[in-house]
This record gives sequence, C-alpha cells and structure tokens, in this order.
Amino acid sequence: MSAFVLIIAFSSAFPGRVKFVDSIRMFAQRPVIKLFGKVKTEYIPIYGSDEGLQEVDISLEELLVFVEDLPPGSIFLTRTRNYAITEFIPGEWKHSGIFLGKKSRVMEYFAGDSLLAGMLDTLMNDSDVYVLDSYSEGVSVHPIDNLSNMREQSFLTAFAAFTYDGPFSQKALYIKEALGYLGTGYDYDWLTEDHETIFCSELLYIAFKPIGIDMKARTTTFNRDIFTPDDLFRYLDSAAAKRKKFTFYGKLVK
Repeated sequence: MSAFVLIIAFSSAFPGRVKFVDSIRMFAQRPVIKLFGKVKTEYIPIYGSDEGLQEVDISLEELLVFVEDLPPGSIFLTRTRNYAITEFIPGEWKHSGIFLGKKSRVMEYFAGDSLLAGMLDTLMNDSDVYVLDSYSEGVSVHPIDNLSNMREQSFLTAFAAFTYDGPFSQKALYIKEALGYLGTGYDYDWLTEDHETIFCSELLYIAFKPIGIDMKARTTTFNRDIFTPDDLFRYLDSAAAKRKKFTFYGKLVK
C-alpha cells in the first residue's frame, strides 16, 4: 500500500513521466476536482459571508451589451468569484475562449468559408450568443450564459476581449483547429503539452499554432509549467500594444 501511495505521489509531483500511473491517479483525482469545481466559497466558513459581493458581478444583460459589436473569432478572458477551484488558478484571469456570437452573424461573417460555416451551423440555435472553449464539460460550443453561473446568479467580475486583425483565412483556420478538439475532456491535470485532455487556455495555445503563433510563456504551479489565462492575456496585450495582429477590444468590470 505504501508503495502505491509513493507511486501516486510521484505521479502528482512529476506528471507526464509515466502515463500508466498518471491514468490511475487521474481516475481518482478527476471526479474529486470536478466536484470541488462546483463548491462555492460562500459555503466555506473561512471565506466569510457572500453578502454584498453581488454588487461586483456583471449581469448577463450587461455582458450582452458589451459583446454586441465584438467580431466572431475574437478572444475573451473572464474572472469569476465564488468558486473555490479558481483560487488554485494563478493570476487575475481564470478562463479564456473564442467568442462566436449569434448564429446569424456567424453565418454571415464566415460565409466565405463554407466548411467552417457548416461546422458551426449544426452547433448553434438562432437565439443564443455562443462561445467556443474548454470548460468543465470539455471542449464545446455553447451559449455564453453557461459561463460564471450566469443562468442563475452571475459570479462574473471581469470580462476582457481582443480582436484578431490578421487575414480572414487565418482566423478561420484557428477556429477550425479548435473545433477539431470538440468533445475532448477537460484537462484536470493542467498539462499544456499533452492534448489528450485540454484546459481553457491550452485550447487557445493549440489553436494558434497552425497560424504561426507559438505562445511560449508559462507559469509554474503544482510542479507544472502551465500556459495560464494570465499568460494568454499578457501575450495578447503585448501584441496589441505593438499592433501585431491583435487589438484590445475592451474590459468590462463593475
């Protein structure tokens, strides 16, 4: 038993070294982390009362106004409060993804790429505003109100976006690259270079590679060198300042 514990401890400290051992560890670890991801800090006594914090939350209505003119294929980042799991994600930004928008606009915008338009057509209804990202359910195209508990009581405290100003063909390419991972499970082990499962900013890291953007910055946490949402934000912010393919669309905070 002690040998088994040591093996699992080694796998946790040095993930990716022995795949078989990692798979055993993740079999037990994944459901625990997934469950912990649903725990709200308001239920944890050491965090104190949640009363009054709602004033910092961005409502769905406010967010929809903010993204009304945001072009499909833009990159977004969010900060969410009240989920204990976010305390373990280093940095200001906790999630990232690709903004799509309403189906009618997406179909019009990508009319010049029938393959991409066809891929997205079956994934969207006519009324919701959509994003493409990797969240607790894995890589998917889903309504934006799935983010930050917005369907019930919003816990969204910040939303930032960058537009991509490069060639249309390259924008279509990185979206298709991300769509190629639809259905891939969420990476609860946070291994940037292992794409069997994928976390949010890892999806952007993968998607941009085919258009020659290789984001090399990493943040070290839990013995892992992770490409975090903060690393993504810093890259995009620097590129926007140099007017290299990205423009800062804006930041919404309360």
